[in-house]
Amino acid sequence: MNQQQRELLAELVKDWPTAIQFDVSMASYSTLRAGGKAAALIDVYSLADLRFLLEQLHEEQLVFRVIGRGSNILVTDKGFPGVIIRLKGEFEQIELAEDARRGDVVQEGPLLKVGGGCSLARFLSWCTQQGLAGLEFMTGIPGSVGGAVRMNAGALGGEIGDRLQSLVLLDGQGKIITVPRSDLHLSYRKAELADKDLDALIIAFACFVLRPDTQEEIRSRCAGLLAQRKGKQPAGVASAGSFFKNPSGDAAGRLIEAAGLKGHYCGEAMVSPVHANFIVNTGKGTVTDILNLMELVQDRVFQKFAVRLEPEVEII
Repeated sequence: MNQQQRELLAELVKDWPTAIQFDVSMASYSTLRAGGKAAALIDVYSLADLRFLLEQLHEEQLVFRVIGRGSNILVTDKGFPGVIIRLKGEFEQIELAEDARRGDVVQEGPLLKVGGGCSLARFLSWCTQQGLAGLEFMTGIPGSVGGAVRMNAGALGGEIGDRLQSLVLLDGQGKIITVPRSDLHLSYRKAELADKDLDALIIAFACFVLRPDTQEEIRSRCAGLLAQRKGKQPAGVASAGSFFKNPSGDAAGRLIEAAGLKGHYCGEAMVSPVHANFIVNTGKGTVTDILNLMELVQDRVFQKFAVRLEPEVEII
């Protein structure tokens, strides 16, 4: 990104709620507390502003990447040469959709329209208050709704795609694309479109159908699941949650532990002694520390079990 492009972007967003940032350390925006620099970071608060920004980035041939809560992304030490976009404001809202009886999902309850930038924690809290059940298995999973949908996040036998009804997407030029559930192929930790690359599109909003239940029942299930997680997963440390995808028919954590890597360090990055599928930053760990540890884990597991572990974390 050259100086002229920086000045253009600064002028475009000068009246927006938060100022553009340049040469931003992404360590501040990653739950791993590590990351290289991004050329620019912009917070976008409305669909109209997002479309406008995308049009300008397309004209300037500037690359961009949307991030949510930073729980599933790691920017390498090379840095990111374009614009990091965070979805705020309108994209953090939850509302009952007007077309609650449309779509291709058999509906048990109302249709919810949720912004891609909404945190999973806030979404689940809102659902509990409204007496809407079906996503309790997501309790304790970090990140945003958009990020969770993109990777079809899940736990304990459930996936967020199980309750998904449709998506509102934007392409790189700001065009709005509405996609029904029937056009999505959802598999383990992956959501795909038959005729488009979902990774090249922005998830602006996601619509879900949940089922009515009492607040007490929902809270009870969430509390039980959270207690279960706390006993088996590291808490109060910098991590990205589960670092590797589970290979077919097995668990990444079991393989890593069986390879003798629990508690293993590279610099200040460590395989958690609590759960082997968590890589944690124990202090001032760098991206290099984390990637070196990732590669060591992959190599050791492959040598012992002939299984190549694939990271859940997106490395850019």
